[in-house]
Amino acid sequence: MTAASPPRAPFADPRALAPARKVLADVFGYHEFRPGQPEVIASVLAGRDTLAVMPTGGGKSLCYQVPALLFEGGLTVVVSPLLALMKDQVDALGQAGVQAAAVNSSMAREEQARVMQDAQLGRFQLLYVAPERFGDGAFMAALRGVRVSLLAVDEAHCISQWGHDFRPSYRDLGGMRARLGDPPIIALTATADPLVRADIVERLQLRDAVVHVAGFDRPNLRFDVVRVKSIREKHELIAAKLKTLGEESAVVYCGTRKKVEELTEYLQRQRIRCARYHAGMEDEDRRRIQDAFARDSLRIIVATNAFGMGIDKPDVRMVLHHDLPDSLESYYQEAGRAGRDGEPADCVLFFSARDRGLREYFIDLSHPEAHMVVDVYRKLVANEGRRTHIRDLMDEEDQPGINAAVQALVDSGLAGKQGYIAWATRPAGENEIDTAGLEAHREHALKKLDAMQQYAESRTCLRARILDYFGDATHAAACGNCGPCIAPPTHTIGAVDEEEDRLFHALRAIRRRFAEDANVPPFTIFSDATLHEMARKKPRTRFELLAVSGVGNVKYERYGEAFLAVTRSAAGAAPPPSANPAAAARTAAGEREVPIRARNGRVIAPSTRRTLELLREGETIESIARQRGLSPQTITQHVVDLLLAQEIDDVSPWVDTITLGRIRKAAGEGPIGQLGPLKEALGDTVTYEQLHLARAWINSRERA
Repeated sequence: MTAASPPRAPFADPRALAPARKVLADVFGYHEFRPGQPEVIASVLAGRDTLAVMPTGGGKSLCYQVPALLFEGGLTVVVSPLLALMKDQVDALGQAGVQAAAVNSSMAREEQARVMQDAQLGRFQLLYVAPERFGDGAFMAALRGVRVSLLAVDEAHCISQWGHDFRPSYRDLGGMRARLGDPPIIALTATADPLVRADIVERLQLRDAVVHVAGFDRPNLRFDVVRVKSIREKHELIAAKLKTLGEESAVVYCGTRKKVEELTEYLQRQRIRCARYHAGMEDEDRRRIQDAFARDSLRIIVATNAFGMGIDKPDVRMVLHHDLPDSLESYYQEAGRAGRDGEPADCVLFFSARDRGLREYFIDLSHPEAHMVVDVYRKLVANEGRRTHIRDLMDEEDQPGINAAVQALVDSGLAGKQGYIAWATRPAGENEIDTAGLEAHREHALKKLDAMQQYAESRTCLRARILDYFGDATHAAACGNCGPCIAPPTHTIGAVDEEEDRLFHALRAIRRRFAEDANVPPFTIFSDATLHEMARKKPRTRFELLAVSGVGNVKYERYGEAFLAVTRSAAGAAPPPSANPAAAARTAAGEREVPIRARNGRVIAPSTRRTLELLREGETIESIARQRGLSPQTITQHVVDLLLAQEIDDVSPWVDTITLGRIRKAAGEGPIGQLGPLKEALGDTVTYEQLHLARAWINSRERA
């Protein structure tokens, strides 16, 4: 297959997609596919290898999650580059009632083995893994006992040597298919030009691949470039911009760790609450800050590009760039982390003409000129195989590119390297150095930087420049919603009327409480976009709430009545007779649409109340799940809700007294927050289910 004429995605027959539409509505709460999703899902369901290029926020994850729930008896393995993304995805799927898990290096070996045992028993529909897992013998041995129905490769541009974020750990994924039982592959990315798309197809060894490019436009994002003359002016303008943010979230990207530190200190002196994030920090500090950002307890992050790939937080309202990125791919990837929920967001680059120098320095570091690689090789050969410290290969102190030159020789099999020590492995291989390839990669990087600088200096439509760069020719000459197109700006983030805004914040408060109880980021309960729609439509019945985008059946069971209690009150008048025959029949049969309140005032959904009735009849969680056709995880969540509502006074049927005491002691005899540290401290003698139930019981009494 050539990149010039890839097979297009098949026509999505509405009848063939009927089961997928049902999953979309029932599980995820969406009533229409987004552009591109029907074609990609149809291709995956037909067993075709597929490459999907869709904009950030365009719903790429659903393109493998929906098929995963339709493949009977098989597991969808999802390759994801970052642990934070895996956790967010697994949390969000769990809130929707989907059985999913992750295996990664942060987990103890015993916990990894337990997850893989559960996968072999068919307890998961999706399993998220980092690409490095495929080099782990124990993991691959365990995976041989699982029928893999689909291999999904997220952030697929990482596999391409021409992409903006090439990762060596992705290189071997193309050979994994045979070892997984030959499943079809879906590769997904938001930023891939034609060259990168062709490279993805080749390196993943996709067979007769369907390539679907859904377009790159993000109409809700407003792009702007602010030209500055000094670092001080950058700091002042960034601070002024952040002060307009209110209670929303923002990310500010800087080009180096030093600039992150300097800007963070300046903003904090301006009484702007923010935190730094870069690769020089301790792992635990980075995890803590990222978790606080995801849970809305921290609104502003100042970071290098170490922060953000795959971050699933949908309600970031502002992404600012302190420095010029190295390419439009990098910029669009980072700026695209704003407004993933489809709501308006601002993306602003603060540009100084001197910014290019930093990026040229980084290109010198990572793409040495060919003559430098040859020179380093000759010096290693002259040492006759003796080991040499890399600093002794430099012509001048701190010469940029020496490490990359040595690595190029290692990748070619001409040198070995351990730490800062290198040696020649073959003394007569100079002709094997791919000097043309080295120069091509360097030239490619410089061309990308040129395109980024042209964007920063543009006086015409910024959106048009981005779309032209990615080969999307379907746009207008001027978008009417970027800096050059409108002056002065008329755009206001999240503009709503006062009544709707008050209701939105009331719904946010309810969401925060549920998120704290479940120890998950708030957006995994409902996104801001879903809450805005609730505030706008003010649903009064179950049927009306399920019509809100993002409200599926499981989420309604868990949370629906609590949110309806607020929106009904705001709507005022009694609801009209139902236009839905099924809803009317349920009402006639006595199904309650009014909220059921527990003794402590918490709202209990009718489905949770039914679980309580069965528990009082002596049924177990497993037997209730079988009777009601629900998963044990859903019934366990009902029990958690009932413990928090103090409708159940005794947790001993699920957590015995000795185990509860051990949990209390490990938690420091106070309220329990995150479960990860507790699980690590207590090991396999306590399950996550027991921890969830114990936390609900303990916290409900601490707050009483």
